[in-house]
Amino acid sequence: MGLVAAALLVWEFSRPHALVGMHQLNSYNDGVYFGAALRLVGGRLPYRDFTLLHPPGLPLMLAPVAALADMVGEQVAMAIARVLTAVMAVGVAVLGTLLVRYRGRVAMMTTGVALACSPLTFDAANTVELEAYHVVFCLLGALALFGGTGTLTSSRRRTFAGGLAFGFACAVKIWAVLPIAAVLAVYLVFHLRDGRRGPVRWLVGGMAAGAAVPVAPFFALTPGRFLHDLFFVQLSRGTSGWAGVSIMDRFSWMTGLGGMPGLNAAAVVATGVLAALAAAVVVSYALARGRVALDWFILAAAIATVAGLCVPRQFFNGYGYFPGVFLAMLLGVVVGRFARAVTISHFGTERNVKLLRHTAMATLLIVAYAAALTRIGYARNYTAHFVDSGRDLASYIRRGSCVVFDGATALIEADRLTTNRRCPATVDVYGQWLAADPAHPPPYVGPFEPRLVRQWETAVRQADYLFLVSPRSSFVPWTPQMFSYVWSHYTLVYTAPGTFLFQKTTELDPRGLPRDAADRLVGAGHSAQDAGDTEDALIDYTAAARIAPRNAISHYNKGVILQGIGRSTAAELEYLKTLAVDPRFGSALYNLGVLLATTRPAKAISFYERDLRVEPRNAAAHLNLGLLLVGRGESGLGRRHLRTAIRLNPEFRNQLPAGIRL
Repeated sequence: MGLVAAALLVWEFSRPHALVGMHQLNSYNDGVYFGAALRLVGGRLPYRDFTLLHPPGLPLMLAPVAALADMVGEQVAMAIARVLTAVMAVGVAVLGTLLVRYRGRVAMMTTGVALACSPLTFDAANTVELEAYHVVFCLLGALALFGGTGTLTSSRRRTFAGGLAFGFACAVKIWAVLPIAAVLAVYLVFHLRDGRRGPVRWLVGGMAAGAAVPVAPFFALTPGRFLHDLFFVQLSRGTSGWAGVSIMDRFSWMTGLGGMPGLNAAAVVATGVLAALAAAVVVSYALARGRVALDWFILAAAIATVAGLCVPRQFFNGYGYFPGVFLAMLLGVVVGRFARAVTISHFGTERNVKLLRHTAMATLLIVAYAAALTRIGYARNYTAHFVDSGRDLASYIRRGSCVVFDGATALIEADRLTTNRRCPATVDVYGQWLAADPAHPPPYVGPFEPRLVRQWETAVRQADYLFLVSPRSSFVPWTPQMFSYVWSHYTLVYTAPGTFLFQKTTELDPRGLPRDAADRLVGAGHSAQDAGDTEDALIDYTAAARIAPRNAISHYNKGVILQGIGRSTAAELEYLKTLAVDPRFGSALYNLGVLLATTRPAKAISFYERDLRVEPRNAAAHLNLGLLLVGRGESGLGRRHLRTAIRLNPEFRNQLPAGIRL
């Protein structure tokens, strides 16, 4: 099962830009977690120097990888961290399968298929996420505490080691308290009823040590911030409606059914699956004999994690991996017990038992094949949105510059997150927002918490560059003052889907930008305009014109948009700038004629005449010029232009006003 999980992850990482790149729609968390490790090895401490809403376990684990960034670059170091995350996910598949070995090979195969082939594993392992790390330590702890027969170990060393693993899992993500509560309950029931307190003490001591050793230094430096960010914010955070997922939809991701392409009503199906599993558990645990401590731990952990993940106001797809692991083990236990009961009751001969086991294993292999294909389809759809914009961004951002951002992943891919300059150490702007105002997370339109506004105002004044996923990113508190400052002091220099890079105008030297910078912005403006997004298109054209004032197309396209939204004076100015660069730009001449026809007809006539010297077959210019001339009393010349317009485009005959004779 470990090899199956590894093979699937190798295929997924072989997809274009999946290993060295970022997802266009969902690349935020990995930048936070690996960015925190980069900050840590650079001497900037979480909680004291920047907001981190999770314990420090993962940044500590990734610190050796982050330390390689000075030699191999941040992008390659991030790729190594992604591979390490995948190794952890493979470890989860191996450990989960190994834990249920006391229930036989059918149980192992069932759990292994569920863990190795589930779309949940891809969600947890395709980039740096917390889930695989804290789950693997929970399973290591369980493996130490329970023997091969599912009974509690009598070894103090193993008990303490298991406690250490569970404690460190909690130092990675606080959610580990759910399986910790389950294992404590099992220990209390099985040992205290026999009057044995020693194993419980060793277990609790190990948990305390495993959690305290990595956490204590950070807590000692800033206890107030530490407690506020890890506990108060998490307990009081709101949603603003974002990622507010129903219980049934959460079930679809806990079971992995939400990742099955083409499955309709996944939430309903998942609810039915969980109900069937619950019924099977009741029958299995109530009727079958030989229940051991590990049976109860797996059941308690599954119940605790499923119930616990129904509580948070926000729920993201990857969250389902955590309860999904324990559900997979519970499924394995139940199937294993039923398989054993059936073989003992009805197939007593050894030959029949072997035949049934072989049939069960063959069936599970077919299920594994189908599940693997489903996961491949899910991964193919997801990885199609990976891009590698790091090289392009690196060519625009001077090394060592201060960059303020709303997403760290792109800067890591560009090898531009760390800097020697005094610069805000932020890695998680969403977490920073929650720390200041947990009741109103983004997207939120205000009024904004003054502390949050001050943080952003200070940052944008210090920065050389501003990187946003959209010009009006919902992670920025856009007060009127903030909006005015950004647009008056920064110039857009690069744009791509989900990528907007602004440089401080006082630092801008067009000669230091790539030669095609303005052309790229014009291209992005065309794309936005074709998509009907005139606001973004106007931003792109304005930026191109500022970077390259003699780029005639940027001025012209900007004029077209301004004319379309009724800003005639501004549009006229852009058309004139176009003609200053290229006096024979026919479309600008024609549009000026249209723009001035009612207010300054004489000027409009001159622009139409200039246009016709450039484009003598412009039927619309002949028509408009002819009508203006007839209106001024120059009927002969006007009618000649009208006849030419109709000859070039006969449909124009129907557009002539009543009373005009040719």
